[in-house]
Amino acid sequence: MQTISTTAGWTAAARELETARADRFLEDPVTLCTEVERRQWHDVVVSVLGYSPPVVPVRARLGDEVVRAAAEDGIRQVVSLAAGLESRVLRLDLPEDLLYVEVDLPALLEARSLRLAEAGPAARPACRRVEVAADLSGDWHRSLEDAGFDPRARTLWVVEGLLPYLDADSCHTLLRTVRSLSAPGSRLWCDHVHPDVFAAAHYAPVLKSLEALGVLWASGWTDPVAQLAADGWRARAWTVKGLAHPEPDNPPVAWMPPVPARTDTSDSGYHWLIWAHTD
Repeated sequence: MQTISTTAGWTAAARELETARADRFLEDPVTLCTEVERRQWHDVVVSVLGYSPPVVPVRARLGDEVVRAAAEDGIRQVVSLAAGLESRVLRLDLPEDLLYVEVDLPALLEARSLRLAEAGPAARPACRRVEVAADLSGDWHRSLEDAGFDPRARTLWVVEGLLPYLDADSCHTLLRTVRSLSAPGSRLWCDHVHPDVFAAAHYAPVLKSLEALGVLWASGWTDPVAQLAADGWRARAWTVKGLAHPEPDNPPVAWMPPVPARTDTSDSGYHWLIWAHTD
């Protein structure tokens, strides 16, 4: 719980910092972070690197576009696993008949509900939003179906900021479960880190600070496309750096807005952003 709740607050703080920029790539009016979380994000990460890592706002903005594209294509079921303090369902104007399910640990959902209540009218989604309190290491799919999830319908799965904290076997198990619940034409948006980040000298102070707080990355992928193929998905993957400077042999997809060159930072080559689908 410590790792999950801590990083949820930090990513909210990172989105808030991006929103405050004049040249922002992401605008997130409901970030739900506390002053303590803002200070921790600054002390543990920003002050060490000299900047707020761009992966969080880039991932969030492109995730917004994934959800919009899915809704425009008629998908009416979105499931966000380890939703944390993500406010995507609040900042997007989604169809009223779209079911948006947010799955996370009970304690985190309770804390999130309190912060949403404090946010007031701005925290009211346009679509049908449902929370599912569950541990993703357990039998969570039954709770998902009890909340109205239909495994026969096309689904967009959003798995942001979770996979790096799982060991390789747990990643595989989770993605196989998600695939088993996915009807033909379903989609997946997720992220992971490249294992080279663990040996990057400039990133070592950040990893040391994270370890002191019990916030640890447990795995990485050198080839997300092959990894997802093994779990039943057809995938494409980009690093944040690769999207800031598009590569001819792996261009962005049509729904992706241009990622600003300023996001090419010393860590942006280690973070994968992954879009996948079922046949």
